[in-house]
Amino acid sequence: MDLQDIFALLNFYINKSTGSFYTITELEDALDAGSLALYSDYKPKYATSQLSKDILSPFKETYNFTTLISGYVIVPDTDYLDLLDIQIYFQISNRTIYYPIPLVNEDVRAERLNSQIEPVTITSPIGEQTAPRTFRLYPVGAYNGNVTYLRRPVKPVFGYSVISGRVIVYNSGTSTQLEWRQTEIPSVIIKSLLILGINITSADISAFAAAKTAENYQNVNRI
Repeated sequence: MDLQDIFALLNFYINKSTGSFYTITELEDALDAGSLALYSDYKPKYATSQLSKDILSPFKETYNFTTLISGYVIVPDTDYLDLLDIQIYFQISNRTIYYPIPLVNEDVRAERLNSQIEPVTITSPIGEQTAPRTFRLYPVGAYNGNVTYLRRPVKPVFGYSVISGRVIVYNSGTSTQLEWRQTEIPSVIIKSLLILGINITSADISAFAAAKTAENYQNVNRI
């Protein structure tokens, strides 16, 4: 289901419920809000099952870093949302060793740095988040590693041109589609409509999609 179908479905249920239609910008905003709402639902479930990992996989990113002597790691992606993992790697006897960085809170940082039972070293450091997208590794020093994180789903953009001053013609080439898998798009639509105060079910969406498919088979290609 691409944006043409999604916008048609949104306006169908909006008109059915309120007797009005929303503008393209309003639909883009509603769909974006629904997408973020679905992300918020699934994020706490990440890694609890393979299904939840698969669902959020379109938003998984990795950033490779080499820190300066200060030990700061700054993820440049402004769409960064949630950390999954930080690890470093180093060479010992021509072998690459990987080490996951445990993140600690400020109130235990000094305790960990002073610990003789679990000493903090350049090959077994700890980390602390100091700002959004910013982490510091201790002991301070230069490190090589990578950050794995989830980023924000892109905001959908409905590309179109206007003919004769009033006819809107959809352009898939200039559109930004939802990144969700097709199996999750109905849930995004339901979330978007709920945000607009309209309550529908997955069965309603399936019925709409089936009716539209039947129309198109009859050479009635409608938005």
